[in-house]
Amino acid sequence: MNIICWIRSDFRLQDNQLFAKAVEYLEQDKQATVEFVFWLNPDYIGAYDARQQYFFQALENFSENCKSIGLPIRFIEGDEKTFLEETDMADRLLFNAEYVEPFKTRDDAIIKKRGTKKTERLLDRHLLHPHAVKKNDGGYYKVFTPYKNAFLKKELPEPVSVDVKLLQAQYHKRRHDNAFIQAYFKSAQTEIDFNVGEAAAKKRLEHFISNGLTDYQKQRDLPAVDGTSLMSRYLRTGEIGVRTIYAAVEQAGDSEGKQTYLTELIWREFYYTILMHYPEAKRLPVNEQYTAIEWEEDEAGFDAWSNGQTGYPIVDAAMRQLNTTGWMHNRLRMIVASFLTKDLLIDWQKGEQYFQQKLVDYEAASNIGGWQWAASVGTDAVPYFRVFNPTTQSKKFDASGAFIRQYVPEIKDLPNKFIHEPTDQQRIDYDYPKPIVDHDMARKRAIARFKK
Repeated sequence: MNIICWIRSDFRLQDNQLFAKAVEYLEQDKQATVEFVFWLNPDYIGAYDARQQYFFQALENFSENCKSIGLPIRFIEGDEKTFLEETDMADRLLFNAEYVEPFKTRDDAIIKKRGTKKTERLLDRHLLHPHAVKKNDGGYYKVFTPYKNAFLKKELPEPVSVDVKLLQAQYHKRRHDNAFIQAYFKSAQTEIDFNVGEAAAKKRLEHFISNGLTDYQKQRDLPAVDGTSLMSRYLRTGEIGVRTIYAAVEQAGDSEGKQTYLTELIWREFYYTILMHYPEAKRLPVNEQYTAIEWEEDEAGFDAWSNGQTGYPIVDAAMRQLNTTGWMHNRLRMIVASFLTKDLLIDWQKGEQYFQQKLVDYEAASNIGGWQWAASVGTDAVPYFRVFNPTTQSKKFDASGAFIRQYVPEIKDLPNKFIHEPTDQQRIDYDYPKPIVDHDMARKRAIARFKK
């Protein structure tokens, strides 16, 4: 029996259902062989922004680790036909499932085209299958709290152990030319230190649990403080398993921060479920009564928002953090999303697509869910009449202006009194733009538009 493990976003050896299942087959058949492959379709990669740079750096790190222990990955470049031809010899093709589109449709097609040759998709990227948590009538939850209550009644999976020595012993080292992949890795090089790899992910998790978990509910809203776990990027590329994270946090001493963090992990599951049941959410509001909102056509406003030139220091600092690092603090994601959709009344889809282009931790379900929440058009979203005041948010969560000074250096010398809202003269003196919109006016406009 020839087993192929199709690696996608699974850049770790431990707590990986893909490799655990392969080991299970190897234990049953001592004559079986296993091989790792990674398929690259150039049409799907797009321009090299931080997201692609991070992904390929993480892949390169994993590839080097595998190669160093005798498990070299065979890379396949081409279209679906090429991939099917290059994996046709597999009696078992294993991969970790993506249940949202367009990946589900692609995987369905590959399973169908392989016909009688066994193909298995495994639940790995989430704690529970999107169909696992249902209401009594069989429908899915659209409100988070009852979903969470039902979720917590389920038996959650433990991390899985992978016998790497058995993989090594029965690994099939096929002759192949991986030279082409070096061009992708070279294009991914950047001055940003993404700190990639399975070891780095585990180290960061340990640091967070020891130093940040207890006060997480307080520290997570302060962008100038290292108060978040930073696990989202590692989950995105599979450098750490969600089972590993959940189990490690669950075993920590009880605290409000612990409960808050576990709830965030459940939000990730909730949004994944929503997107699977409502795949149109990429382009349509889940709350259908807001489908016909009249959004503004404001390219100048969108450009100012994108480039961190809105004249609102906290918004500009957040967008510059995104543009320079490929990541943005979660509190800031809510602030900039509210600003775009409420202050500028620009369609949330434009912001969601911009984040898709830039974020190293982009996952469609969470990103779409977050944007629809901020825009008040999604499931269990913030009420439309709640409009974040960016200046108030700035004073509350970056009181000393430390974060603003880091990313908006032109005004770093302003005293705390003015760092959140410079005067007109200070804006001239420090070459910082005037606000592109009056917040009070914009708030009233947004509420009237949504009410209509």
